[in-house]
Parts: sequence; C-alpha cells; structure tokens
Amino acid sequence: MLSELKNIDLHQKYLLAVSGGIDSMVMAHLFANSEYKCAIAHCNFRLRGAESDDDEQFVRNFADSNGRPFFSIRFDTEKYAAANGLSIQLAARELRYRWFEQIRAANGFDKIALAHNADDSIETFFINLLRGAGLNGLTGISAQTDVLVRPLIDFSRKDIEAYAAANQLLFREDSSNASHKYLRNKIRHLALPLLDETSPAFRKQAAKTMTRLTEANEFLKTEIAQFLDANSFWKNGDLYISLASLRKAHSPKIRLFYILEPYGFKGDMLVNIHNSIEDAVSGKQFFSPSHLLLTDREYLIVSPLAETPSAFTVNENTGIACKYFDLNCETLVRDSSFCLKYNSFIGEFDHAKLKFPLVVRNVEHGDRFVPLGMNGTKKLSDFLINLKLPQTEKRRQQVVVSNNDIIWVVGLRPDNRFKVTEATKKIFRIYFTNHLI
Repeated sequence: MLSELKNIDLHQKYLLAVSGGIDSMVMAHLFANSEYKCAIAHCNFRLRGAESDDDEQFVRNFADSNGRPFFSIRFDTEKYAAANGLSIQLAARELRYRWFEQIRAANGFDKIALAHNADDSIETFFINLLRGAGLNGLTGISAQTDVLVRPLIDFSRKDIEAYAAANQLLFREDSSNASHKYLRNKIRHLALPLLDETSPAFRKQAAKTMTRLTEANEFLKTEIAQFLDANSFWKNGDLYISLASLRKAHSPKIRLFYILEPYGFKGDMLVNIHNSIEDAVSGKQFFSPSHLLLTDREYLIVSPLAETPSAFTVNENTGIACKYFDLNCETLVRDSSFCLKYNSFIGEFDHAKLKFPLVVRNVEHGDRFVPLGMNGTKKLSDFLINLKLPQTEKRRQQVVVSNNDIIWVVGLRPDNRFKVTEATKKIFRIYFTNHLI
C-alpha cells in the first residue's frame, strides 16, 4: 500500500515534475505533506489548447496553496518537433528534461523527482521489446539515475488510485491518455488487460523478471568495464580497443553493443561493425551522429566527430590559444650563437622564403610537399600511409602552409624547401603545445 516515498533523502532538495495527472499529483501530495524540501515544475506543451492552460493553472494553484515554489514554461512543441525531425512525444521529452535540468542546476536542487510507477515500467518494457531493444531496454524504468529519482516506481497504478481516493485528491485527466493513437496507450488499454486476464499475477511476475534482467545488465556492464580497463586506452580523446582481445573474448557482439552504444552506434550498424572485425577488414569507417568508428589494423578506434579543427591564420607575431592547440611564433636574427631547436613541435624556417600570413589547416586531398632530406615532392597521403598513422589521426593531422606550399607537417616533418641553411639570415620559429596529434 502506498504510504511513503521511496529513495528520498531528507537532507536533499527536490524539483518535482508535476503534470497535474494522478501520478504526479499523488507524488506532489506526499511531498507537500512531509518535511522534504521541494519545489514544483510544470511544462505546458501547448498541445491541447485551453486544456493545457487549465492544467498549468491547476498545478500552480496546488503549489501556491501548499506554499511550494513554482516554475512553469510554455513550449511550442509542434514547431520544435518539425524543426528537429522528431515525433511529438520525443520532442516533448527532450524539451522537458532539458528544462528540468536547467531549473535544477540554476536553483540548487539536488534531484529531479518523476512520478513514474510500476505499471509505467512494464509498459516501457513492452514498448522497447516491440522496437527490438537490447537488454538495456528491457530492464524497465530505473528507480534513480544520476539526478533523476522516481519515488513511486515500486507502486502500481492501483496503489496510486487507492491513495488518491483515500485522500480525496484532485487531479487532471489528460484526454490524450484515452487515445489509441500512441503505442503506450495501446499497450496500457489493450495488451496488458489481456495479459492480466490470462494470468492475474502477470504484473508481479513481470516486475520480478525485470529485476532479474536489471541484475544481469549490471553484471554485463561490470564485465565490459573490466574488459575495457584491460584492453583499451585513450589517446588524444580517441578510444582505442584491442581487436585481438575483442576477437578472443567470449560474446564479442554483445561486448560491442555495450561498448559502442553510448557513442550512438546501434542496430544494423553494430552488426556490420562486428562483421568487418570478423572478416579482418582494415580501414573501414562507420559514422554515428556524434562519432567516427574506424577498424584499424590492431585497434577499433572511436573518435568524436566534433574534434576536427578549422583553419587558423598565422602572422609574424601570432599567438593562438584554442581547444586544439596553443601556438606561439617569434622571428630571430641568425648569428654565431644561434642553435637550431627543431623537434616534433618546434618548427624553424627561413624567414625570407615565407609569405605571410601563414595558414594552419587540416590535410586536404591532393596535398604534396618535399619531406626534409628529399628533393622531389611526395603525396602527403602516401607519406602518412608509410607512417602507418590511424585514420583518426590522419583526419586531424595539421599542416602549416605558406602561399599554398606546405612548410611543415606538424609534429612529423618540415618541408625541405623552407629549411634553415647557412645562407639564412632570419629565422621564423613556431612553437606548438597541447597539440592533438
């Protein structure tokens, strides 16, 4: 029987997500009649005209009558959904969770409390099952994740209805909840009642099954974390995973799912990645919305797509500080005391041969240069292949250019045409620090 909140700490401050429906009003009532520190937040998605506005006013009145701070916002949900190619439900989810977090962070709340219940969790299980979700999606709705907490998650909808009736609690009915337009409502109103009729203990058994799946999921996460600790490393923001270890490990396909899913690789793409590993295909690239994955010779490399720098202009006294590197320059007169300092990230060039401004940019198709010690030009792509650089590093490799001529493949080799010689009178020195490559 519902009588108290679960997973709530008296010493923390809570932002309650309250729609005005029975679940969130029961949660709000339990908080309001306790010593917990809380405020109420309401999203008006403007999807049901005056009904949406009445919901907002109803929740505001509850907050005022119970002396709780109230936050509200109105969204143009349909416009946001169209602009971002989302369903109305996904758009509303993105909007509300982003706003809840903004309010929480700006006002010092420790947690955001959501009113999901045990029946919501079962419905989510079936939604994810129908969508072909992996084990992660079949564990239902978790009791808490990071700053989110669900104090009613162990209670059924019947428990919540009984509490509302016993306390003569007012709440709003969302007319869209009765529509079979949405998958969740079809499962709630059509599928689950049939399962209840078939087995009266169905919901309890489903909850036990989800608990077992959650435990199995946590075990797998621990196993994957241990595998990554032993068989991967980070370099310049990229994750390198040993292909030999992955091939030898038990259930490599499952491991790939758990390793790559956080980086946006899903569904058939994971199957294709697994197949390329099994077939030892090197150099194949896969793109998620946020990351590039490369099957290299020895490693599977996961690289953020946002890590590609732009072009930067370098004048004689330039100092550049950006997220990719720090750069400083100086011009020196060559005398008898001068000593070359050239190393991987210090370049020294004959000032007279340069045309300013210089440009620091990424490698481009067709680039050629004359590697130090050689006389003829060489394709930069061939030069990088000979060094056996991973594709992710090639993609971010930078060059310094003077009047369309490469003077330096940064960190790797200067161009022979611009080197300091006995005839050099002035030297232009470039320092790179905190460089990606």
